[in-house]
Amino acid sequence: MRYTIFDIETRIEKNLVRAVYFPHADMTEEDAYQQVRERLQKEQGNDFFPLSFHVPISIAVGQVNDERVLTAVETLHETDYSEEALVRSFWQRLERFPGTLVTFNGRNFDLPVLELQALKYGCPAQRYFGGKSRNRYAEEGHYDLYDFLTNYGAHRLRGGFNVLAKLIGLPGKMDIDGSMVQQLWEDGRLPDIHRYCRQDVMQTYFLFLRVELVRGRVTPEHYERALAQSAGFRTELEL
Repeated sequence: MRYTIFDIETRIEKNLVRAVYFPHADMTEEDAYQQVRERLQKEQGNDFFPLSFHVPISIAVGQVNDERVLTAVETLHETDYSEEALVRSFWQRLERFPGTLVTFNGRNFDLPVLELQALKYGCPAQRYFGGKSRNRYAEEGHYDLYDFLTNYGAHRLRGGFNVLAKLIGLPGKMDIDGSMVQQLWEDGRLPDIHRYCRQDVMQTYFLFLRVELVRGRVTPEHYERALAQSAGFRTELEL
């Protein structure tokens, strides 16, 4: 079985925020964005926007072979950046991929965002929507590590990915975390966002491999061999 591990980072579509929340007001996109941020903070205790306003700006993809070895990590359209091209490339690749997607909380964030973007751009994804990828309890199409580790929502994992990464000896969140991405985007620091997204994919891989060991789907010997063969990516996390 082959696996593809992926992660996305997003910005907020401020023009859509203004169009939805203030359709008749004479105000800038930035003013609309800031007003809604304040409203969200009061209503829910944080300024996290609904998924419909998120636009992917970075997608990193890691390839894992049949031996559970991480063989490559790629940032889509890193040198020929286009938000539409990012979305189209993701869906085109996924439609051709015969293996299993691996994410951390991808069922609640990454994939719903990308589904809405497929709707926006009219990206055909017959295999995805017609298969098992959207079945929460079927791992053949999509294996969400967060879902598995929380027993499909039976408990809340406080600290999320950062806690689990540090628990198994990974760096976890370093100089950047998800709450900083919008400002990094506005500061023109897309390469830093790409780097952060890539780091999350690599750490998700090592978490995936540890979960496979705990589940008995690889032997301890197989686990150590896959770790050794993926050591270059572990070293990259420490640079």
